[in-house]
Amino acid sequence: MRSKFTWMLTLFMAFALQLSFAQEKTITGTVTDQSGLPLPGANVLVKGTTNGTQTDFDGNYSIVASVGETLVYTFIGQKTEERTVGGSNVINVQLAEDAQALEEVVVWVMPPQLRKKLPVLRYN
Repeated sequence: MRSKFTWMLTLFMAFALQLSFAQEKTITGTVTDQSGLPLPGANVLVKGTTNGTQTDFDGNYSIVASVGETLVYTFIGQKTEERTVGGSNVINVQLAEDAQALEEVVVWVMPPQLRKKLPVLRYN
């Protein structure tokens, strides 16, 4: 009887261990812009960690995250999007354009006195 209990307890512990490691899963998806075109090089990050990846040429990505964690999607010129990992293994994201106008532009011109003192670079 005692050995039967030991085997049942061992089996239960193996299942509990398996369930604790099964929390992390691979999330895949595509990141697109507002017109549906893929965004190559978009950043996908697990919020609060250093775990992240970038999308490939077709806007596809793959990242390991746990259920309940938040994925942050960023791309230059697009608004940041956050999605929580749930039951699905596929999360497709469409980023909206972040149209902010520049308020000012600073142009600096090198004075002629400095131009004469600097060596000239020539490429042959």
